[in-house]
Amino acid sequence: MIIRILSFLCLAISFSLGQTYDCLHFVKDAIKKDPLVAEKRFSTNIKREQLATLKAEVILPTFNFSMMVGPAPGLKEHVDSWGDTVEAWDFSKIGPYWGTQIKVTQPLNLGQYNVGKKAIQADIRQHELGLLQGEHKKEVELQSYFYNYLLALEMNRLAKDVEIQINNAYEKLEEALDNDEPNVSQMDLLKLKSNMYVVQEAVSDAERGLKQVMLAIQFSLQLDDKASFKTVDTLLTVRSEPLLSLEELKAIAIKSHPELKQLEAGLQARSYQMDLAEAKLAPEFFVMAEFEYIKSWAGDRQVIQKNVFAQDAVNKLSGTFGIGLRYRLNFWKGWQNYRNARIEHNALRMKENYAASGLLLKIEEQYDKVVSIKEKLESMKTSLRATEAILKGTAIQYDLDPSNAEKLLSAYTDNVNLLKKYYFAVCSYNVEFAELIFRTGLSLEEFHSTYISK
Repeated sequence: MIIRILSFLCLAISFSLGQTYDCLHFVKDAIKKDPLVAEKRFSTNIKREQLATLKAEVILPTFNFSMMVGPAPGLKEHVDSWGDTVEAWDFSKIGPYWGTQIKVTQPLNLGQYNVGKKAIQADIRQHELGLLQGEHKKEVELQSYFYNYLLALEMNRLAKDVEIQINNAYEKLEEALDNDEPNVSQMDLLKLKSNMYVVQEAVSDAERGLKQVMLAIQFSLQLDDKASFKTVDTLLTVRSEPLLSLEELKAIAIKSHPELKQLEAGLQARSYQMDLAEAKLAPEFFVMAEFEYIKSWAGDRQVIQKNVFAQDAVNKLSGTFGIGLRYRLNFWKGWQNYRNARIEHNALRMKENYAASGLLLKIEEQYDKVVSIKEKLESMKTSLRATEAILKGTAIQYDLDPSNAEKLLSAYTDNVNLLKKYYFAVCSYNVEFAELIFRTGLSLEEFHSTYISK
């Protein structure tokens, strides 16, 4: 019971504090909420409606139904000038009238329907795989938002820390001047003061960069202006995912890359479209039926007509049924449609010959870039340790002799510049690693669930 209460309290606290994101959960949430992604997903409905339209056309391609009610004149008999008894309209006796007409035409080209259905389904599959590829590319952009946010936090922190340290040095220098220290002059103070704009500019740039990346994150997550964005870790570090070997990455791409699957679906769609264009060159059979029924209760007014199937000048019952054959006289237009479908199919066949090798070359290129940045980071760590040692020694000397303000500023500048380059390199590595995952054809979630959580 106590455990349940504690769990509930933890959930309540986390809810009140707001959700915190790691990179994976940020990408998952942003993909769900980003309006641009949702808009592209919605376009799949247009493709699906094509399939629904095809099915609707097959049920009853032509169905006309009409009905009318109203008054109708009666009939009367009279003898004409030839001595024959004939019926004539009697407008003095009006009665009710009802009529209906139905026309139906049903093609029998089920083969064309089946091929057309398969072509649309393959086209939908191709479109969905294209959207999936686009979403994977969007994930790279989202990961760049996440790591640039952490980079902006680091730059902000770094700039403000330098500002504090330089201000402390400035205060010490002023104090030494007030105490008439022999080794300190007004020139030392002016030199330090003249370089303060660099620090202030860095603080301003860091705050502006943080604001810019927050705007992108707010749009992707659809956050309010007042909503906060929190990350599990506020420090920018190298990604923890292991770097798989080049052979493993290539094997993943061959197995699961959406572009290869999209190409396969495109070949199927073009093949079916070619079959459909070829089928339309042949004649088409269809069934046609028509039914017409008209009934007036005006009658001849001598005897009220009760027989609903009685036929006269007003009443009518008729129908037709038959099998027809239709052939398109514009044969050359149909033949050109077939040729166009065949050319598109052959063009995709040519792409099939180099698609896989092209993807593998892109993976190798990206892999080399990631490895190069990783090696650069290791080298920069060594240099960072050296600049930190120099800065520490210079700071000790400055405490003993405030006249070395220029050396202290130089040491700070070297250390900060290298720190800045290091953090930018870490961010670059993390984003390029995201690009490497993208080129294997996996989403970030698929990469983690398949290759990281093992």
